Amino acid sequence: MIQLSSEQSAIVHSPIGRAILVLASAGSGKTRVLTERARYILENTRKAGVIALTFTNKAAEEMQSRLSDLDAVEERCWIATIHSVAQRVLAQYGHTIGLPSDLHIYERDQDRKTIFLQSLREQGIDIDTYLDVTDTKMQKQREKNLQHLLDEFSSIKRDLLSEAEVKAIHADNENFWTLYQAYQDALLNSGGMDFDDILVYAHRILLEQPWCGQIYRAKYKHVCVDEAQDLNKAQYEFVRALCADEITSVMMVGDPDQMIYGFNGSSHDYLCKRFLVDFSPEQFTLKKNYRSAQAVVRLANRLKPGSQIESDFG
Repeated sequence: MIQLSSEQSAIVHSPIGRAILVLASAGSGKTRVLTERARYILENTRKAGVIALTFTNKAAEEMQSRLSDLDAVEERCWIATIHSVAQRVLAQYGHTIGLPSDLHIYERDQDRKTIFLQSLREQGIDIDTYLDVTDTKMQKQREKNLQHLLDEFSSIKRDLLSEAEVKAIHADNENFWTLYQAYQDALLNSGGMDFDDILVYAHRILLEQPWCGQIYRAKYKHVCVDEAQDLNKAQYEFVRALCADEITSVMMVGDPDQMIYGFNGSSHDYLCKRFLVDFSPEQFTLKKNYRSAQAVVRLANRLKPGSQIESDFG
């Protein structure tokens, strides 16, 4: 039997069906609370399933292990990374927006660079001129400039930018959108997509083909999101599209002070602001640190006063 503090118990046993926001500091048991909330829902509903979204496969495996004692847990609880869930949406319904079946995912930067260079050549563009390489022997400069462009392409996808927004941002380069589209076409023509495309296309499917999302919502009535301080726009909007206006039982757990994926366009605003507006959740705070020694907690409080409460280590 898992022992919960009174604060943790209040969250876990909150009435089922409502949205919940948990701001939890380091060592306060946020993953335990999320896992036990999922258990409470499964044990107190007959058929409604739970989707538990994590940021790493390791976190998903840990949660699966903690819930392994429940009957039919694999049938009723879908525990996976956000990208894994989005990839299943693509695999099942990508054809509804014209995507080829069995698309390869290009995860390596070198593969993405190769595809991009191919798209430039097909347009008859002098690569070194476009990449602003003055010395053809300067391979590092070529690689640096090429990587910068690919990073800009990723930003377009992670921020779900429209054509008009991209053209406004890159007003000094009137060909930027054309090159981005050429890169996208080259990916599909090669039978693949890059990692950022997974969420972009899955989000598009849920918006353009509402019946696809309805199939998932018929089985899963509850969504839990771990480490939600690390959500970027594409991830948050994917979760929102998955829930649509039907799933109100959404739990987001995170610590705004521990955001680590800022380079991926993440922002704690999705946890602390957008979630409040879109789902009107009941709000909880966990500050008691059960993991760190008192000296560590006191140091944390000197850096940010009142962020944590010391636990009694005896």
